[in-house]
Amino acid sequence: MISFCDIPLSEVKEHVSKYGNYGIGLTKKWGVGKGLNPVLYVSQNSMLASSYRAAFSHYNLKPIEDIDDWTKEQRSLADVLRYIKNYEANLLRKGSITKNYRFSDEREWRFVPAHSEDCDMFLDHKYYDEPPHKEEADAKLTKFRLKFEPNDIKYIIINDDTEISEFVDHLRRAKGNNYFLHDIERLTTRILTTEQIKGDM
Repeated sequence: MISFCDIPLSEVKEHVSKYGNYGIGLTKKWGVGKGLNPVLYVSQNSMLASSYRAAFSHYNLKPIEDIDDWTKEQRSLADVLRYIKNYEANLLRKGSITKNYRFSDEREWRFVPAHSEDCDMFLDHKYYDEPPHKEEADAKLTKFRLKFEPNDIKYIIINDDTEISEFVDHLRRAKGNNYFLHDIERLTTRILTTEQIKGDM
């Protein structure tokens, strides 16, 4: 799963304070073209949450059921789960808890591989955290990397002004053989700093 947020730049200040001082803003056209989809925010005690839990339990949690043997229909039902997120819950970031954080404010979009692909739909985190399992699962995902071109980038967020020169130098060294000079120059005009965002917006 890869997550993105559909947040206007004018409202990104709060998001930066929770998730860090770096980011890349990509066009909506790019996201739609790559198959991203907005998540479905669900209140934990709602009728919708209850109905989905009941359907999932009935069709996908039968005794001695192996996920690898699920039918196309069972996989389709499970696929919906990959796009569901709590409307509101506690947010844990770097050991800090924000109580009753409203996740819907993030306007999250997600990319997940199709359930017909040869990769694991779900993995228990304890299983995944074991080194051999992690490497095996990750290796299956390399072909799903989401690539983007300079024209797909609306803005680049770095921490502060002191990093701009180093970032531009790195961009020229790392992408000089792949990007045209005017692409690199245009990207340098799209650099914003977290200092600017916190101070001006």
